[in-house]
Amino acid sequence: MADVIRTNYAALEEMAKQCEKVAEELRDTSSKAAKWAQKMQEGALKGPPGDTFGEVLTKFCGKLAVLAENFMQEARDIRGASSDMRSADGQAVGKF
Repeated sequence: MADVIRTNYAALEEMAKQCEKVAEELRDTSSKAAKWAQKMQEGALKGPPGDTFGEVLTKFCGKLAVLAENFMQEARDIRGASSDMRSADGQAVGKF
């Protein structure tokens, strides 16, 4: 007997939405960190410690942006896989 593959399309869509939500939260965090970095560079923390803290936050923002994009790519991949499975289901039904 052939293997049976069952796909829960609603669960896949929920996973994609969660990935998008995480990406948005990461972008929000990055925006806040950028504001903190700006404050540090404007003198909220004077001298080398403030400069270093600002630089670290700036790097952190870049990493968050990359991570957010990775979550968006994951959401696209999930939706693509779901679409492929729906197409395969449609083709399989046509054979019966």
